[in-house]
Amino acid sequence: MGMLSFIDIHCTTYHYYIFNMTARFNKNAIGDVIMLILRIWVGYIMMTNGRFFFRLFYSDEDRKFFEGWFGHGLHFPFPLFMAFLAKGGEFFGGLLVLPGLFTRVGAFLIAFTMLVATLSANIGKNWGVDGTITVSFCIMAIVIMYAGGGKYALDSLFKKSN
Repeated sequence: MGMLSFIDIHCTTYHYYIFNMTARFNKNAIGDVIMLILRIWVGYIMMTNGRFFFRLFYSDEDRKFFEGWFGHGLHFPFPLFMAFLAKGGEFFGGLLVLPGLFTRVGAFLIAFTMLVATLSANIGKNWGVDGTITVSFCIMAIVIMYAGGGKYALDSLFKKSN
């Protein structure tokens, strides 16, 4: 047996071993854990930011703040209604994404809200911190919409098994 045949046999054996090892390892398991972590992070942050949705019902201070910001600052029509939509999209989108229940619907609410926030409030002078945050959450929500909640989402309990 020549040196090249020896190398060829060992390389083939090595590739066969690596292929079988990776084939046995479920690549989706890592993806499911990553989606779980991403969902928990996005859901938690959006619910935390969206908590003002409830405060808008009883806090005159918060209502005045959002009316001023959304009305005079951003020039939205019906600023209080828009604040309810924005904060509701954040809170309820996060509430759905966190446990992975109707994950894609919740992720859409977040992505749309973050896109509007980016385009209306954060382009220009606020781009440095606020803009990069809203764009990042928009992108994360789009990833969740595309990939779904993963194995550890409540949605997976309702899927038909093939």
